[in-house]
Amino acid sequence: MSFVLLYLGLIVLSTVIIGWLTYRGLNRLQEQRTDRLRESKATEAVPSPASEKSIRKEQIDRVESRFSITRWTVLLTIFLVGLGFALFPFAGHISPALIPVIMGVVSVIIGIAAKPFIENMICGLVLCYSKLARIGDTALVDDTYGVIEDVTLTHCIIKRWDSLRYVVPNSSMMTKEFVNYSLYDNKRWVIVEFWIDYAADIDQVEAVSIETPKNSAYFANTEEPRFWVVETAQAAVKCMVTAWATSPAEGWMLGHDIRRALLPALKKHGINTHLHRLQTTPQ
Repeated sequence: MSFVLLYLGLIVLSTVIIGWLTYRGLNRLQEQRTDRLRESKATEAVPSPASEKSIRKEQIDRVESRFSITRWTVLLTIFLVGLGFALFPFAGHISPALIPVIMGVVSVIIGIAAKPFIENMICGLVLCYSKLARIGDTALVDDTYGVIEDVTLTHCIIKRWDSLRYVVPNSSMMTKEFVNYSLYDNKRWVIVEFWIDYAADIDQVEAVSIETPKNSAYFANTEEPRFWVVETAQAAVKCMVTAWATSPAEGWMLGHDIRRALLPALKKHGINTHLHRLQTTPQ
């Protein structure tokens, strides 16, 4: 009897210590995530009129909610494991013929009913702590471009550029390929392609193209814009201008500004596109 009491005491003490250490570790990790959100700039798929303060508060609230669920799930799992070890000495009082039946029933229930939940929960924990998909990251999933708004235990929620939400199971996020524009940094290399007529002065086209991004408020002045001739087709010359932006959202706006300003700039300098030649060529 004394041995059983000592065994139960050790199990209870071990469960409490492991639970306390796990609780502290999760709290420390939550503080690191919230500090990172407070220090980083609020991100959107495209610039939004919503204030940065409100976006930041929503992100921090979601992190706290996620870690609250994680704590309860992990602590409950530790408690159930401890309970299983505590009941182990009493397993001898159960009929040997019932043990395979009980184990079979439990396995079937878990395997059929809880398999999707357990699979998504494990994948969610891996995503949360592997930093492959973090709240606030800009990503492209299944041709859906947006910001990862939340990573729950079962699903990832992506806020699209038009504020619609795209929900993806965590298991799918672990098994499919997706583009994370913010995995290591937020900088975005913006590429704008356009066609010009063969009669155009290519040096003048280059000068106009390089100057156009500099007039945008979203241009990151860390490196000079660059110009390339990427293709010489039968009807026209394909050109490309590139410039840096500080975030994917600002990169989207920089691309818009370049295209918007490039059209009148080419027209101002008398540079025709290939469409001009096609329209003036006799049929």
